[in-house]
Parts: sequence; structure tokens; C-alpha cells
Amino acid sequence: MDYITLISWILVFLVIVGLILAFFRTFERSKPRVEHLVLIAILVAISIIGTLPTAAIPGLQIASFIIIMTGIVFGKETGFITGVLTPLVYGLFIGLGYWTVLEMVAWGLMGLTAGMLSVKLEENKYLRVGFGFAWGFFYGWITNITMLPFLSSVNLTSVLGIYIASAPFDLIHAITNAVLLLLFFGLFERIFKRARDKYITPRENTSLN
Repeated sequence: MDYITLISWILVFLVIVGLILAFFRTFERSKPRVEHLVLIAILVAISIIGTLPTAAIPGLQIASFIIIMTGIVFGKETGFITGVLTPLVYGLFIGLGYWTVLEMVAWGLMGLTAGMLSVKLEENKYLRVGFGFAWGFFYGWITNITMLPFLSSVNLTSVLGIYIASAPFDLIHAITNAVLLLLFFGLFERIFKRARDKYITPRENTSLN
């Protein structure tokens, strides 16, 4: 990799990190309650605990289900923050790297979009399952970008090769999301809503959804 390419990648990652920090700064200015912050920490912990036992199985990401549920029940901001923090904390157990930044982007956007579509996803089972299935692939497509700097030459053939090679793992991720949302949505929705109603004020609920 030449220096120009390397500098370009560094700049891209710095911009991404800057945008994430700006989002956190905006959230901080909203002055969330301490209970809300503790709740986010618990949600991140649940995501990690659910994923660590299956870490050795490529594509099996239980955390995605929790992040989607968080976005649907707690709203786009909490969904985004939970998604961003999950790989950061998760990386302390399995190792951090430059790829962590794109995992933060992928899971953050997953929680954000789940929150933005929360009403429709709650009401429509098929849309909810389809959303989870689609994000199994979107997550892989975003994180696959980390492989591009290692290509001897970046062209359509080499890029397609990376995405084709990852397709089986993305499919496992997609199916896992869909099955969990189909079987356990009602249970986790009740649990999460109790926590939301207890620890987040009505004002915050309105602003997050």
C-alpha cells in the first residue's frame, strides 16, 4: 500500500470517528438521566454476553438482535449508542483493531435505523424479520471494507471476490437475526419496555422515537 492510499484510509477513519464523537456530544447535551446511561451500559453488556459464547462461529452475531431490539424499544439514539459501544467493549475481550471502527459504524447504523423504523417494525412481523435478515448482509458489506487495503489492486473483480467469500457468513448472520426476531421479539419487547418505562422519562421516550 502506498503512502497516499494509507493517508487516505487514515483520513476516512478519522472522519468516521469524528462523526461518532459528534453524535455522542449531541447526546450528552441532551442531559440524559443517570438511569438512562446505566441502562445503556446494561444493554451493551447483554449484547456482549450473548455474543461471546458464539465468537468462534463466524457470522453468528447474537448482539445484532439485542441492538435491533434496543433501537425498536428505546429509540434511535439509544440504539445507535448501544451499537457503537458494543464492538468497542467487545474488542477488549477478543482484541481491538482498525476493523473495530467499521464494526461500530455497522452496529451503530443498525440500531439507528431500527429506531427510525420502530413503529413499523413493531407492528409488522414480516417487515421486522426482513429488516433483521437484510442487516445480516448490510453489516457484512460495511465491515468487509476493512479488507480492501490488503488487496494488491482494488478493482471490481477483487472487491467482488471479498464480498462473495463473505456471503456464507453474512447469510448465517441474516438467518440468526431473522429467527431471533421471529421467536423472541415479544419476550424481549416486554422486558425492554418495562425497563424503558421505569428508567427513562416520558420526555426522553418521546425524543428518542
